[in-house]
Amino acid sequence: MSICAIIISYHPDNEIIENVKALFNQVDEVIIVDNGSGFSTSILLDSIVKQHPKVSVIYLPENLGIATALNIGAKKAKANGYEWIITFDQDSQATPCMIETMLQAYDKYPQKEKVSSLSPRYKDKETGVIRSSQLIAPLLETLPYAEALEAMTSGNLLKLSVFDSVGFFNEALFIDCVDYEYCLRCISQGYKILEVNNAVLMHSVGFPVQHQLLWRIVTANNHSAIRRYYFARNSVYIYKRFAFKKPLLIKKNACDLVKMIIIVMLFEADRKKKLTAIFRGLIDGLFGRMGKCNASL
Repeated sequence: MSICAIIISYHPDNEIIENVKALFNQVDEVIIVDNGSGFSTSILLDSIVKQHPKVSVIYLPENLGIATALNIGAKKAKANGYEWIITFDQDSQATPCMIETMLQAYDKYPQKEKVSSLSPRYKDKETGVIRSSQLIAPLLETLPYAEALEAMTSGNLLKLSVFDSVGFFNEALFIDCVDYEYCLRCISQGYKILEVNNAVLMHSVGFPVQHQLLWRIVTANNHSAIRRYYFARNSVYIYKRFAFKKPLLIKKNACDLVKMIIIVMLFEADRKKKLTAIFRGLIDGLFGRMGKCNASL
């Protein structure tokens, strides 16, 4: 099976070098789509290309959002004849044999034509804790996979032929919920998302700090105000589109939004700025104001 890795970069540091190297023995080609990072980033990425002919870079003139960058990479891979792409954030690192493990699980699935994507489990770089996506049923020891309700962008192995029926990533979302909205479209059309038990991706979300809230430990990811805006706005967009098709999934996402607001109020810095951004996102989502946010947040 031919596989092309798509890495989306935005002002990356030198860590991206090792993350790219981790893919050399696992994929046929690596395409980095840089989202308008500028000259200093081009020096770093060009140095990778010069040393490794398997790597190429597509430079975007400005930050066009993760959905647009993913689509540019996916369409390039599709035009080059690849069957699969695997998408990554710049700070995620594939563990050895991760992709091979995912394809072995795919080979054992009885209805391959229904599979839209496969995802790994995620190991936090700081804590070492391994977590799963939201699953339809728990992983069984007798199977290498379980059906999932969603998959994050990073480490997601996607079958390119599925884009012909489902469509590409929704560029109106710009960033945040792009992966979730795509998964909802796949599931709505009868496709399956598989999480592979023994495939692990090294990954971190935001700048996580754990806090005690009553009898529970909660994690504040400390995302910026603009990220809070996009999550709130795009969540409302998804509610409007999928509430009647997938009510249980929407209920879960709505609970996540409420939890996020509570955690921001109680534990995060710049809470006034972030809560203002969330409120603006909710309003823009209700009125359908999508695309890149031009407000100063």
